[in-house]
Amino acid sequence: MLKEIKLSKQRVEEINNSLKNVHVVTIGDICLDYYAYADMKISELSRETPHHPLPIVKEIFALGGGGNVVNNINTLRVGKLTPVSIIGNDWRGFIVEKYLNDYGFDTSHIIKSNNFTTTCYLKPMRTGISKVVYEDPRLDFENRSTLNSEDEERLINQIDDACRDCDVIAVSDQVRCGIVTARVRERINYWAKYKKVIVDSRDHASDYDGVIVKPNEVEAAIIIGKDISNLNLTIDDYAQIGKQLHEKNKCPAIVTLGELGALWCDDDGETLAPTIKATGEIDICGAGDTFLSALASAYGAGASGAEAIAYGNIASGVTIKKIGMTGTASQEEILNKFKEYYEHD
Repeated sequence: MLKEIKLSKQRVEEINNSLKNVHVVTIGDICLDYYAYADMKISELSRETPHHPLPIVKEIFALGGGGNVVNNINTLRVGKLTPVSIIGNDWRGFIVEKYLNDYGFDTSHIIKSNNFTTTCYLKPMRTGISKVVYEDPRLDFENRSTLNSEDEERLINQIDDACRDCDVIAVSDQVRCGIVTARVRERINYWAKYKKVIVDSRDHASDYDGVIVKPNEVEAAIIIGKDISNLNLTIDDYAQIGKQLHEKNKCPAIVTLGELGALWCDDDGETLAPTIKATGEIDICGAGDTFLSALASAYGAGASGAEAIAYGNIASGVTIKKIGMTGTASQEEILNKFKEYYEHD
């Protein structure tokens, strides 16, 4: 029978308290989320073209992609956080660098390159007479060429320097032509021999060896070569997929199941951490980053794998209620969410 884990209030408090002792290294593309709000009430027809321009009245910048992982881990107040990444010498990189410096992040392992484009997702948001906010098609600035060998070598040197004294490494491998190249994955595999490594990768989870991967149920099935597109699977079926993924990688594996929760699969079997059920309006944007951040921090601080994913679930339960933003979850918010959901039982 599938095991389940439920944290106690005391255990949540203990994990919170332990985070001050953990050193987390993050590896991934630090992207920029740029929200540009246009007030269409003041838009006037252009004299040159038959269009109404978008009069921008408010701009909001936030860290996206691997930067959202950095932001989330920082919010958890871990003992030490070392982000490793590359940003371009472009206006987007300038804003990212300013954001990091303004909020006191360690930027000593972040490389600036003239040959790299800082990924930015620019979201034009129209407002009008009503309270409805309408999002226009997103404008994506992405690096579209392979990382050059010089920058790749500089990055690997920074990874080696950062990882020597850390407790856990959290990898966000999401950008198609980003900083996590085949050589960088090989280096991450090397460090997995000595450190706890957790990888979130949409397309390259099968390229890692000896690391803890956290695919969703479909991605996990693809890795082990199982077609589940026309199957109606149960949690026990997903647990078998997680077991096979663990056996294939010879390393613990995580399989996320959306509203059902997440599975931790290791030599002791498969454990389900049920999700925090949400009511009302939710926004899942960035919830996966919050989950990775919280579970990696907890796992690096000494929590068991099953406890770490249960802690990550609570953190995600916080951020999905933050509408219209890629939110973060603090220690206090995680504890309050636990009380809100469980203490009436």
